[in-house]
Amino acid sequence: MSKESENPCVSAEWKSLNTSLAITRDKLDASAIDQALGLSRLPGVQSGATVHSGPGWWAFTFDARCSPDLDDQVSALVSQITPHLDQLKDLIDAGHFIQVAIAGTVEVGDQLVLSPQSAGRLATLGLPVSFTTLTQENRPADDPLSWLD
Repeated sequence: MSKESENPCVSAEWKSLNTSLAITRDKLDASAIDQALGLSRLPGVQSGATVHSGPGWWAFTFDARCSPDLDDQVSALVSQITPHLDQLKDLIDAGHFIQVAIAGTVEVGDQLVLSPQSAGRLATLGLPVSFTTLTQENRPADDPLSWLD
């Protein structure tokens, strides 16, 4: 029996969650980011974390392969990037924008639950945190707040 059927007042949670360290900049050099941080060489990359990049962006992401639980993803991300905070500061000083990006798929009434402990872990990084929602069709809704009641 699901949480929703046990208690109709309990909302469903976001699905397909992922938690990323996201770095952007015009003319971003992904190989320079890889070299500066070394995250793509970490053992965690084989156990749920992935490194992706494209024109102007680079991301180190934990998804459901690590854990479907947001608190677990936040904990894994924070533990992996904390040793690299000095390198992140150097990248920020060089003009990169760095944030923790949390994304997931939502339906009307879904909620995202972030524990106070995870919020505290994120705060220790001193980085902005963004939240991005996608619809079931895996694309932004016409009204970005349509999932709110």
